[in-house]
Amino acid sequence: MNKKFSRKFLLTLPYVIITLLFLIVPMLMIVIFSFLPVDGFSVIDNWNYVNTFVWKKIAISFFDAIITTIVVILISYPFAYFLAFNCSMKAKTIVILMITAPIWTSFLVKLIGLKTFFDFLNGYENSTRGQFFTIVGLVYLYTPFMILPLYNTLIELPKSLIFASKDLGRGNFNTFMNVVIPYTKAALFSGITLVFLPSFTTVAVPEFLNANPNGSLISDILMEEGGLALTSKISLARASSLSLILLLLMTAGYILFIFGRFIYNRRKK
Repeated sequence: MNKKFSRKFLLTLPYVIITLLFLIVPMLMIVIFSFLPVDGFSVIDNWNYVNTFVWKKIAISFFDAIITTIVVILISYPFAYFLAFNCSMKAKTIVILMITAPIWTSFLVKLIGLKTFFDFLNGYENSTRGQFFTIVGLVYLYTPFMILPLYNTLIELPKSLIFASKDLGRGNFNTFMNVVIPYTKAALFSGITLVFLPSFTTVAVPEFLNANPNGSLISDILMEEGGLALTSKISLARASSLSLILLLLMTAGYILFIFGRFIYNRRKK
C-alpha cells in the first residue's frame, strides 16, 4: 500500500509543482496586487481603472470573439466534412499539411503578410480600418484549430450511420443536423474553446490589421498597462485588477457553457 502511494505521489509530484508555480502562485499574486493600495492610491483607485471605456473594449472584444467563432464554424464544418469523406488519402495528407503549416509560422509574420495583401488589393498603405479586418485576421489565424478536431472526429464517423439516415428518408441537411453534428459535438466544443478564448484575449491583431486610432481590444490595453507595470506599482495593481475581471468573466462564461451542455444532454435523453 505504501509503495503504491509512493509511486502515485512521485508520478503526480511534477504536475503539482508545475500547477503550483505557474497557476496557483501567479493567480494569488494577481489577487493580492488587485487589493493592495500602492503609492498613495487606494484599492478603489485600482478598480476604478476599469471604467466605461474599458468595459466598452471588453464588450467589443467579446463581440469580435463571438463573430469569429461563428464564422470559423461555418467555414470549418463543410471543409472538414468534405475532406474526410470526399478526398483521397494523398489529397488528405497534402491538405492537412497545408492547414497545419501556418500554425508553425510566426504569428507576426502572418499578420504582416495579411495586412500587406489587403493593402495591395486596396492600392494604398494602412488601408485596413475597422473591426471587420480584425475579425478577418482572427478567422485567418484560428480556423485551423477548429478544422483539425472536427476532421479527426469525422474520419472516425461510420459511413453506415449516414447511409442508414438516408435510407430512413432523411436528406443531406437532416442527416448532417441529426447524425454528423451530434457525433462531432465533443470536437465542436473543443474547437469553440480553442477559437473563442484566444480570440477574446488576442494581442497585436488589431494593432496590425485595424489602422483606426481607437481600434485596440481589451488585451491590447492590458498589454500596455502591463508594460508600464515594470516600473509603476499602480500600473501593476491596475493590470492585476483588469486581469482578475477578465478571468472571472471567462470563468463565468465557461460555467454557463458547461451548464448549457448539461441542459442540452438532459433534453436529448
